Amino acid sequence: MRAVVITGAPGVGKTRLGHQLVTRYSVPAAAMDCDPIVHPWNGGEEVYDLMAASVRAVLPVYREWGARVVIVTGVVLVGRAYERFHKVFGELGVHPVYYGLRADAEALAVRIEGDTGGRYFVEGRLAERHLDAEVADVPGVRLIDTTRLTLLEATSAVAALEHAELGPEWLGSPG
Repeated sequence: MRAVVITGAPGVGKTRLGHQLVTRYSVPAAAMDCDPIVHPWNGGEEVYDLMAASVRAVLPVYREWGARVVIVTGVVLVGRAYERFHKVFGELGVHPVYYGLRADAEALAVRIEGDTGGRYFVEGRLAERHLDAEVADVPGVRLIDTTRLTLLEATSAVAALEHAELGPEWLGSPG
């Protein structure tokens, strides 16, 4: 099983890209979002543990279903959730690959403010735009700047990289 981890700051488009990308695979694939919606948000150790526990619980179910690829989206950064996820992947024998979506602060603000999750949801995500700078620190991450890309273009960029590595038996035409 391959875990395609899509990481980045809140508002960069991780979840939507994951949902689009899952349809590009020629093998059974699934997508899961690991960013919990909790109130009050604290972003601390307990939330990172919750994210990793979700991955630990869901991946065996997807494997039993027959998934060859699971797209995992979330703010998975070094010193936060990354180490926990990496441990879970190792314990479950899952091969992870990391894609880091980046966007400048203005593009992130526009995307976040366009969401319909309510003012509290928007303000909390706006306050975490600085996390974009940490995306490049994820070991082995493949960076994609989405600042000027549409969702379809960003999805195609990830699909092209996956296609180049895995070939057409795993992934149809990247475009």
